[in-house]
Amino acid sequence: MALATDRIGDRAGALRWFERTGAACGSAGLFAEEYDVRQRQLRGNLPQAFVHALLLECAVRLADAAALPF
Repeated sequence: MALATDRIGDRAGALRWFERTGAACGSAGLFAEEYDVRQRQLRGNLPQAFVHALLLECAVRLADAAALPF
């Protein structure tokens, strides 16, 4: 969502999505496939390669966007 929001030109919204995503990781800094809304717990496997690749891509894009003058 952060990448998509940045793509449409809403940098503030993209940064909010990025921060929200970072808050969704578990205590070890890992992301789960599912999130149980009722119990507020991470569920499922922890596929890290693709998740972290996109997280890094998002961080780089948002950092580059933040460096540009408005």
